[in-house]
Amino acid sequence: MITALHHSDYTLKNRAFNCRMRNRYYEEVYYAFRALTPGGDPSAPGTYSGWFQHLAKEIKHYERLLMTCLEYAQAAVFYGKADNATLYSKDKRWGILQEEIFLVHFLQELLSTTRYIISRIETDRMLQQWSSSMQDMKAKPVGSGFVTSIQQKLNAMNAATLDEFKELMKHVMERFQIGNTLFGTVQELQNFY
Repeated sequence: MITALHHSDYTLKNRAFNCRMRNRYYEEVYYAFRALTPGGDPSAPGTYSGWFQHLAKEIKHYERLLMTCLEYAQAAVFYGKADNATLYSKDKRWGILQEEIFLVHFLQELLSTTRYIISRIETDRMLQQWSSSMQDMKAKPVGSGFVTSIQQKLNAMNAATLDEFKELMKHVMERFQIGNTLFGTVQELQNFY
């Protein structure tokens, strides 16, 4: 005979499922982030375009994984529904860790940074298209001095943009070092069957 589960039993089973899915997606997010930076130095001559195209292509996949992980992380801690939350100090098996709540905020911050990078990529792409049209104008004799000046400024901006992307990626990697420690603590303390 099968007995009906109480509402709280469903809630606990959902929490366990959301925690497992959060953990799975967190690992995928980390590996997707690592895949954003292909081997080689993007500042080497001729590699900026390939590096930039790789980043622009892969970051959307990374963003989707990050959003999914965040959704599971929020569901795991009953984000916005504090009345369902039991702290770990009161319930060692099903209680919510402070680290889990911090992990939600950490993922939100990563998503915000990712969306900023995507926006910068889209802006840079428009500037590159404009630069290409400027190159076409340069071939015409009229106004080539003006075009050459703008072209030089765009080239300098490309170098600055590359440095900015490299710095952002470095900062995200530093954040992941904190996140990985946090994630390790959460996995170690939770024992869902």
